[in-house]
Amino acid sequence: MKKKHYPTSLFIRFITHIVFTLFTKYYGIKARIPESVKNLKAPYLVLGNHVGYWDPFIIGYFLPEYTHFVSSDAAFRNPVIRFFLTKLGTIPKRKSIKDTKVIRDIISVIEQGENIGIFAEATRNWSGKTQKIDPSISKLIKLLKVPVVVPVLKGMNLFNPRWAYKIRRTNVEIEYKLLFTEADVIKLSANEIYDKFSKAVFHDEVEYQRNKMNVIHSRKRAEYINHALYLCPECKSIDNFSAKGNVFYCRSCGYDIYINRYGFFERKSFGYLYFDNIRDWFYLENKQLIKFITKKIKTDCRDIIFEDISSKVYVEAKNKKDLFFTGFADIKLYTDKIVIDYTNKNNKIILPFSDIQTINPQVNERLEIYYNNTAYRIIGNKPGISAIKWEIAANVIWKLSGQYSKLSSYINL
Repeated sequence: MKKKHYPTSLFIRFITHIVFTLFTKYYGIKARIPESVKNLKAPYLVLGNHVGYWDPFIIGYFLPEYTHFVSSDAAFRNPVIRFFLTKLGTIPKRKSIKDTKVIRDIISVIEQGENIGIFAEATRNWSGKTQKIDPSISKLIKLLKVPVVVPVLKGMNLFNPRWAYKIRRTNVEIEYKLLFTEADVIKLSANEIYDKFSKAVFHDEVEYQRNKMNVIHSRKRAEYINHALYLCPECKSIDNFSAKGNVFYCRSCGYDIYINRYGFFERKSFGYLYFDNIRDWFYLENKQLIKFITKKIKTDCRDIIFEDISSKVYVEAKNKKDLFFTGFADIKLYTDKIVIDYTNKNNKIILPFSDIQTINPQVNERLEIYYNNTAYRIIGNKPGISAIKWEIAANVIWKLSGQYSKLSSYINL
């Protein structure tokens, strides 16, 4: 018998199924699955929107056929999580780096008659609105020549937002649809597939919630929203927010926000309300940061643009699996480099943007930088430090220096 690519443990799969049977029932997660999906036989491709940490487990639980998901290799650095992901046949991939091995792995799993699950946004979104989809997904669909199932998670950004530490009780539903049959994939052009898929997977949580007005049962609706909202609309300071309970405020100017039971913003004190939702604030702050970084580059600024002080620094071990702690450092952004300036050592690591391969936020305040095929993990000195600002800044610098291959497909510059 031919050896399976990414084999799974039936025992771990059974345990996972039991856990998520209880999980979905306890939180009342609903799934709408048409007969066309219920009766579909493997292999097929599962392509959904990506919001919460538990998305692959929840999506996979409701499907009639087992699905191997593609996941960021950063998730494999924790030995306990690595054990379970490996036993579940998860395929690791480095974020924002072209990886032909992943394509070969996907093809192998499909050829052995099993499903593949991919989040085409390439990362969990921050505001509940589906991000720009990399056009290469249509080429992959054409290459695999299998049916495509699209699950759309609705309410997940209120239930398990990327920026929060804990789940909040609210209504969640998953709408599954058979978007393409095998015949459709063969018949349609790559452009037609991309257009149809982009529309099918799109979800805007803010508009969805304005219509549904589902209650969020939590006393911590604002904690730690400053992972996503890093720029104050009042005074323009960066990473100066504190959040507790249902309130967050700027420590520089006092601009404060109360998040109501439906997830919309109100002023806690009197004053002008710039945004009543996370989506509009998030996208405008990104535009403002892009303009700010662009101006620094065009004026040939040599000063520090911003920094995260006293951050924990970990470096990838030679086995490419584990990380080891190297000390505390101030992480400084310049227009041409990132400097890791250790606070208790006479030591600096200089990472020129020309040699940085990718930079992206992970869970909470974790930032990962790939430099010369080595991962550096940076963890902020307190909960709520924003890592997304680093990715935005890096993408602006790469674009203006002509390093287009490094750009994150989901960031609109």
